[in-house]
Amino acid sequence: MTSGNVIDYWQRLESRQSEWAFRAWERLIKTLSPDVQERIQLRESDAEPYVVIFGKTQVGKTTLLLDLMGIDLQQMATLSQVLRGGREAGKSATATAMEYRRSPDVRWGLSVQSEKRWFTSDDAMAEALAQLRQHMERGELVVDSPCIVHIPGRFFRLQTTGAPGVRILDLPGDNPANAQEQKHVNQMAKTYLPFADLVLLIGRGDDLSFLQPEVITLPGIEDWQAMPYRFRIVTTYSYSAQSVKMLIRNDPASDITQLRQRLIEQIERFNRLSDAAKDLNLYFPLEFGSSWLSMAENDSALYARVAPMVSSLRNELLEQIAASTSPLGRLRSTLDTHLSVKYIQEKKTAAIERELLGLQKQQQETENTLKVWASAVTQTQEKINQTDKLLKDNALSASQRLIDKAAEKVAVLKLQGDYSSEKCTTLHRMIADYCSEIKKIQLAVASQPAYWQKVARKNIEPTRQAVQDILDENFSAIRYTLNDYWIDTYLSSANFLSDKNSVIHSADRAKAEVIRLWTSQWKAAAENVWNEYKSELTNEWMTLDVLRGEQNKSLRQKTSLEQQTASHEDELEKIATDSQEDLARCEQFVHFLDEEYLNTLNERLDSAFQERDDCDALLQILSCVALKNQREDLMNLTEKYSG
Repeated sequence: MTSGNVIDYWQRLESRQSEWAFRAWERLIKTLSPDVQERIQLRESDAEPYVVIFGKTQVGKTTLLLDLMGIDLQQMATLSQVLRGGREAGKSATATAMEYRRSPDVRWGLSVQSEKRWFTSDDAMAEALAQLRQHMERGELVVDSPCIVHIPGRFFRLQTTGAPGVRILDLPGDNPANAQEQKHVNQMAKTYLPFADLVLLIGRGDDLSFLQPEVITLPGIEDWQAMPYRFRIVTTYSYSAQSVKMLIRNDPASDITQLRQRLIEQIERFNRLSDAAKDLNLYFPLEFGSSWLSMAENDSALYARVAPMVSSLRNELLEQIAASTSPLGRLRSTLDTHLSVKYIQEKKTAAIERELLGLQKQQQETENTLKVWASAVTQTQEKINQTDKLLKDNALSASQRLIDKAAEKVAVLKLQGDYSSEKCTTLHRMIADYCSEIKKIQLAVASQPAYWQKVARKNIEPTRQAVQDILDENFSAIRYTLNDYWIDTYLSSANFLSDKNSVIHSADRAKAEVIRLWTSQWKAAAENVWNEYKSELTNEWMTLDVLRGEQNKSLRQKTSLEQQTASHEDELEKIATDSQEDLARCEQFVHFLDEEYLNTLNERLDSAFQERDDCDALLQILSCVALKNQREDLMNLTEKYSG
């Protein structure tokens, strides 16, 4: 076998080295609950690896990517102006998912949907990018792969270790002002974020709120702490704040570890991080671009302190990017699946428990409200019963009879004097005595005290003047007759008896009218009170209807809250059950790996023993040794991350 054939044969063997581990991975993922599968997207083992850079607009995402590629900082301003495509500063320059590569010659290149165009001038490239953005803003840009920008070599540093040979995609900034741009951002995120091998979350060091769940709203990002190993947190302008400058100047012992720890503490002021998300190796406080150049020119002492740390962090980030996209690195996410399962369970459980606490509070408030309504209903019902009984016991007809009965007691008038002397003065005295007695008439009604006390308060007694008017009217005729006599003594007994009867009849009429006046006032007062109680009863019934309506509303709310509580409790049980099942399946991953490894090893050994070509057999035996070494490396990772 020629050396070329040996190399080709070995490369074919090497290309299949990781298949066994990916088969174990696929077996594991298929056993997990759908909720976890949504978060741990299954990617094909032969899918092209790539890294995504994502963050708000205007935080330096593109500048970071270019810096990682090895762009000369002195050329960064010129390059940025071209890439902005004429778009003014302060607005996102990235129109769609972009991939940047080094051009094979001095020309600019732009590939859109596999159509590649080349440009010889910066202005022509800027115009092409401007047109690309216009298509996006008009909703005319339809892409199923990133646009590729080929950057001329003159923009790169002469000697540099740039980004590894992996694709790094620059997504448009989140929360743009343009609605069409936001729609496009969402579509790009849905397309590329779930399948990225690594996501670099970019934000300014002086605005760490970008890591809050409610701020990061795109698919695959909102619960980044569920799988923190898939993410790296990169801050720009990390050393621009005066507090950071003072820390580095005043503490000679300041190092990368302290800076990372401080960054985590600052992030936790906005939102508590999970234990897995507190891994220091996930955080990269960097400085690059114009702020980095400004520090180098204006604060050389600080630059001298910071430069080695930034350079070390940058190199570490490049190493992690390379490691995350290697076959072994791409399997690392599998090893931390149990962390994701636990995090997802904890987050969902915590959310439901918060809702349950809220429901319990609402239930207690509803119970208290129901007690208030029940008490009010009882009191109102009792009041209705009392009022209804009062009205029945004191019906208007019964009240009138009571008043009439009381009137009968005062209907008889008896004078105590002697009126036998047949003189006018005797009859005048008799009239005076009658008037005196009639004025003394008082009508009193005795029945249920509470009701009739109220009637008595409403009763308006006849005035003295009203009684006097009745007396004057009824006795006026006989008085005129007596006053016309010119002698006091009657000459005829018959005339005396006639006038005396006239006095008696006048007294009877006056008495009757005064009694009618009293009874009419009492009856009016009784009717008034009866109507008041009747109106009060009507209002009490209306109040009872309202109270029962509110009581029924609270009862329905209580039932609804009980149903919601039961549903949440069922959901908690389901989460716990699913999580335990998922965790149990995750524990089977090592068994899956062992089975797939042994199957692959046996197949290769059988193939090697059956191979007629000694060279091919030797290469297959060597591939078995390589397979064994790969398994050991993977098991070491398994022990590291499962422990």
